[in-house]
Amino acid sequence: MTNLTNAGRWIGGAVLAGYILDIASNFFLQPMIRNGTGAMGLFGGAAEQPGLISLIVLIGMVSGVISLVWAGLLCQLSTARPYAWLAFLYLGLKASSFGMGGGEIASYPLFRSLGDAMLAAPGSDLAKLAEPIWTLVTSQRDGLHFPHMLLGGAGAFVFYVILYQSRWIPRWLATAGLLATASQMTGVFTGVLFGEVIFYFLAPLALVQLVVGLWLLWRGFVADPTSEDPALRQSQS
Repeated sequence: MTNLTNAGRWIGGAVLAGYILDIASNFFLQPMIRNGTGAMGLFGGAAEQPGLISLIVLIGMVSGVISLVWAGLLCQLSTARPYAWLAFLYLGLKASSFGMGGGEIASYPLFRSLGDAMLAAPGSDLAKLAEPIWTLVTSQRDGLHFPHMLLGGAGAFVFYVILYQSRWIPRWLATAGLLATASQMTGVFTGVLFGEVIFYFLAPLALVQLVVGLWLLWRGFVADPTSEDPALRQSQS
C-alpha cells in the first residue's frame, strides 16, 4: 500500500465526513430550529433550543476544518507537479469558503439572541419589530449563503480538475464530478437571480461526492502509470 493510496483514502474519508455533516446540518438540523410560522417561529425556536444552535455551529466549524485539512493534503501531494498551482488555488478557495461560512454560521447565534430578547419582553419595541427584523437577518444570511455555495462549487470544480489531470481516480469519475459541479453552480445561480435554488441541479454533485468518497475509501489514489513524474513512479514502487 503506497503513501499515495493512503492519502487518497484519507481524502475519501474527509469527502464523506463533510458530505454527512453538511447534509445533516442543512437538511435535518437547521429546519428543526423553527417551532412555528413567521418570525417568532424562527426566533422563538432558536431561543428555546440553545443546544441545537450550538450543534449547528459546531458542525459548520468541524466541516470547514476538515475541508482545509483535505485541501492542505492535496497541496502536499501535488507539490512539484504540473497541477500544483491548482491545488494551491483550491486551498485558497477553501480558506475563503471557511471564512464566508463563519459569517453565515454567526447568523444562528444571532437568531437565538434575538429570540431570547423577544421572549423576555413580548411587548417591547424589539418584539413588535419581529417581522422586519426577521426579513433583515434572513436576507443577510441568504446574502452570504448563495455566494458561499457558489464558492464551494468553484472549489469542487478545481478539485475534480486536479483529479482529472492527475489520473488518481478514473477519468470518467473525474469528468462526472466536473459536470456535477457545473450543474450545482447553475442551480445556485438560480437562487442568486430568483431567490430560490432549483435543487434538482444540486442532486448530481451530492451523488458524485458520495461515489467519489466511497471509491477513495476503497481504492485510494492510484498513480498514473503513463506519467513521467518520478515522484509518481516512486510511489508505485
